Order: sequence, then structure tokens, then C-alpha cells
Amino acid sequence: MNAAASPERLAFADADARLDGSLSVCFQGDYDTVLFFDGDVVLSGDFLEALTELGGQETGIVVITGDLTVSGRIALYDNTPGLYVEGTTRAETLEGGDAEIYIQDGVFTHLVYGYYNHGILEAGRVETPWVINSDHDLRITAPGARHVDNHGSFSDAEFTRDNIAEWFVPEVVDPDYGSIVVERFLDRLRAGLPVRSWA
Repeated sequence: MNAAASPERLAFADADARLDGSLSVCFQGDYDTVLFFDGDVVLSGDFLEALTELGGQETGIVVITGDLTVSGRIALYDNTPGLYVEGTTRAETLEGGDAEIYIQDGVFTHLVYGYYNHGILEAGRVETPWVINSDHDLRITAPGARHVDNHGSFSDAEFTRDNIAEWFVPEVVDPDYGSIVVERFLDRLRAGLPVRSWA
């Protein structure tokens, strides 16, 4: 079941005006349309599938002025839609690719993942067990998380491509690149199976 105020479809300038210019301060790309939810939003399943049911196809940005609660994943790998949440965001995962994502605080059951260097994922304080970065503009604070640099070897992450193969179970490691295969990693987390070879 999806519980949300009926969204409005607005031009970017109109949505930006409703938020006192907050969108134009954050977003760097050019966007025509905004799907605007005034209030809290609760969605069943994964974010994009639930959004489609609410008429969110082919929108540039989704704006939520309250809290966003999703029972599945928030996985935004294409350029659109971008996401802007003024309240707290809760979901199984927060995954960003080419999209621009700007949220406040968040709670994510399994992981936060930033993929590739095109998009932006920015959040306030985040509660999650894992943060995985694959060469992404990932701007979050997650003090309780284990951090994985899935792209390089020269970072302050706890796990990098120098030691990923040593510390994680073979089922989640790409042996050719020494990196985490995120879909397999998530499948094991969801199933309650270990992802690390050492406790």
C-alpha cells in the first residue's frame, strides 16, 4: 500500500519558488518537471516501481517536503528522476548512479552505494551498516558504517581493492577487479548470510 499526498506536477521554477530556492541551490542539471509531494510519503516495494504507480514516469525530480519511507530499495542509476527529501528518509538501501540525490538524515537497513562519477548523492547523518563507493560524488556522514572504496586503493576507507578479496566471502567479490559485486552483497545481507570472511 502506498500512502502519500496526491503529488503535483510542477515546472522546476515553480517548485523551486515553493521551497524558497532550495532546489536551484542544490541541483546542478537542467530539469523541466518536478513531481512535488507536500508532506510525508510511504511507499511499498522499491521506490521507482512505487513511483510509477503514482504517476511519476518521466519526471525530472521528485520532491518530498516531509519524511520518505520505502519498504524496498531507493536505487536511482539513470539521470532522472533526481530526488530531494526535506525530512528523514528510510529504506532498505540508498543507491545513486547518474542521478542527483539530496536528502537530510536517513536510515538504510543494508547499505548506501554510490556508483560511477556522473551523479551526486548528498545526505546528512546516515545510519547504515555499509557505505560502498565506486568512484562517486558521495557526500554523507555515516559514523557507524563500515566504508568500502570499491574503485581504488588510496583512500581512508576501511576496505579498498587492496584487501577486499581478503576480507569478504568469495561469493561477493569480483576476482578480476578485487571489488564488491553489490547485487550479490545485497542478496546475502537480505538473506542474513555473512558477507565478511572474518568476524
